[in-house]
Amino acid sequence: MSSSTKGPGNFESRSLKRSSFDHTLVPPCQTNCPLHMEIRGYVDLIAQGRVMEALQVIRESNPFPSICAHVCTHPCEEACRRGQVDNPVAIRALKRFAVKFGGDSMVRPEAKTIHEEKVAVVGSGPAGLAAAYYLRKLGYPVSIFEAQSELGGMLRVGIPEYRLPREVLDIEVQRLIQMGAEIRTNSPVISLDLLFNMGYKAIFVTVGAHQGLRLGIEGEENPGVVDGATFLREVNLGLKSPIGNHIAIVGGGNVAFDAARTALRLGAGKVKILYRRSKDEMPADPEEVKQAKEEGMKIQYLAAPIKIKKENGKLVVTCIHMELGEPDTSGRRRPVPIKGSEFSIKLDALITAIGQAPQVPDDFRLRIGRGSTIRVDPVTLNTNREGVFAGGDAVTGPATVTLALATGRQAAFRIDEYLRHRYPAIDKQQEEILGDLLPKTIEMIKKLSRSEPPVRPSQERVKEFKPVELVYDWVSAVNEAKRCLHCGMGAEILSRDKCASCLACLKVCPYLIPHLDESGTVQIPADQCLACGICVAECPAKTIVLRNPEGQRMVDEELDHILKSADSSKLKPLIIGFCCQYGLYGTGALAELWRESKAGIWIVPVLCIARVESEHILHAFRAGAEGVFIAGCGQQQCPRDNTAFYTLQRMEKSRKLLAQIGLEPERVQAFNLHAVDENLTEALDKFTQQIGNLYLASAIKEEIEN
Repeated sequence: MSSSTKGPGNFESRSLKRSSFDHTLVPPCQTNCPLHMEIRGYVDLIAQGRVMEALQVIRESNPFPSICAHVCTHPCEEACRRGQVDNPVAIRALKRFAVKFGGDSMVRPEAKTIHEEKVAVVGSGPAGLAAAYYLRKLGYPVSIFEAQSELGGMLRVGIPEYRLPREVLDIEVQRLIQMGAEIRTNSPVISLDLLFNMGYKAIFVTVGAHQGLRLGIEGEENPGVVDGATFLREVNLGLKSPIGNHIAIVGGGNVAFDAARTALRLGAGKVKILYRRSKDEMPADPEEVKQAKEEGMKIQYLAAPIKIKKENGKLVVTCIHMELGEPDTSGRRRPVPIKGSEFSIKLDALITAIGQAPQVPDDFRLRIGRGSTIRVDPVTLNTNREGVFAGGDAVTGPATVTLALATGRQAAFRIDEYLRHRYPAIDKQQEEILGDLLPKTIEMIKKLSRSEPPVRPSQERVKEFKPVELVYDWVSAVNEAKRCLHCGMGAEILSRDKCASCLACLKVCPYLIPHLDESGTVQIPADQCLACGICVAECPAKTIVLRNPEGQRMVDEELDHILKSADSSKLKPLIIGFCCQYGLYGTGALAELWRESKAGIWIVPVLCIARVESEHILHAFRAGAEGVFIAGCGQQQCPRDNTAFYTLQRMEKSRKLLAQIGLEPERVQAFNLHAVDENLTEALDKFTQQIGNLYLASAIKEEIEN
């Protein structure tokens, strides 16, 4: 499998323009993603079982999906509107499923050198790797300078292996090498002037934020006190020996919990987090906190060290209890020491993880701002030096991997514009932001429990650094993806002139979305419609369509394609099956329908059986079908209500019309609309035999009459 491009514009998500027929609105998950990935698109493809296609969508806007699938902090889930109903869709876990089952390990990105201007990337963290990836895609010779012996920056030295397996990172590094990027490890850069003298025309500085902040208390210089960044770096580079039995970590972020869980895996018997605020203010990922507690780590809230001393080979740490006062600049309530509440604990080691800052060499001669970060133009990422750009944690301070990847991508395009002497391309396209669901809409949406990916048992995982979280199986992934509400893909009235105001859409909508405005005109709010398609099928004027082109025409186009294919087949009798693409295709339940069948069974996949109209059924018979069946995913598994009700209504209508021309009503059947344990193979075999008998009877009758 390879990944190629036709031009630079294909790499930025903003340039992936929708067709004039696509009226979909940008969902909040995509808006909240730093990379603005087409999340709705790839989640929907997973729900249909089209995992390789889902991976292709992911890779369009993410150069390293395998890395993100392990360490992304999934801000998309915070914005997921499913969370207003029950729980957000497990987007990051679904991405990891697509990476695993979609064949990401076989992807071999290609790049050709079409420009002569060389670009240097100083630092190989996520921002540097992303910049190098996109610069190679744009056709530039790229060299990556890394001070450590291996590439990856904080991905390699700051993230424990149980969260990001090293083989995942190594695969991405090899891809960059195969793309033609020059790798210079053990090569710390002390002067940007030297790089310019070596012929580089542009430089991207992304040196990260590797310097741990100090507590600023007495005794902090004692042996046994180490900052979290240094501790994790030494462990990840294989330099750290066991650190003792009783360990405490100061801080409440992900680095603190990474350090704590690493200490447990190094053999520490007692590991405790000291956090100066309460649980509600703790910034660490809740899932990280939960897993750390399962592994035996303790948390002491509202406590902070104020003095450290060494006694008999142990650290004696004096702490003080805190109470919360008014909010500070971070928006969290400020911790205030409680006088007279001091207490002491004896430790083998104390790890401080209260923050990190960049270390930018003075010889770089870059303007430095607050927190020792590099100051840049937010649009161009230019520094105060001509041809020098900067990004990643060196500019933002410690941030997420996804944000760093987005910055690296942005830097590549800004550097391209600089070297090609173009003004920065500013996206002026206005996007309609989808707000919250209305309370009445939330009330009508079917509740479906979130399926979490499996994790290894706590007593097993603390013994080694193997990944804690495992990957969904196929059925679990499909069922979780089906929980997506398809925000922004709903119905719209194509032509107001054709709308007869019959109010059919108001009557059939299971979510009570269509309504009459003050002038008596039917309105279908784009931010509330959930794209079930029932109103599309029931509209007598055929003026309601779905906003995405695939949803508008898929049943018609698929049916025509199947009928043309069936026409050249010699298998008789012809049977057409309209089958739910989510519950049947997605989970693989249709696999047995192609086994040794005596009839010519042809499957029309549909995004929901609610979109199958009576006209589709009749069209199949007009084209020569002897029987038609509709197979759903079972009402318990279907994420929508009322699909079976309207499907059965349309089937009954079709049967009545068939009876008028002398065809038996049993030629139209439904399977698995209500039950989820119905054996489709047995049911279809019985239906096939029934249609075969009818076909034989009609053939004998025709023979006699002739």
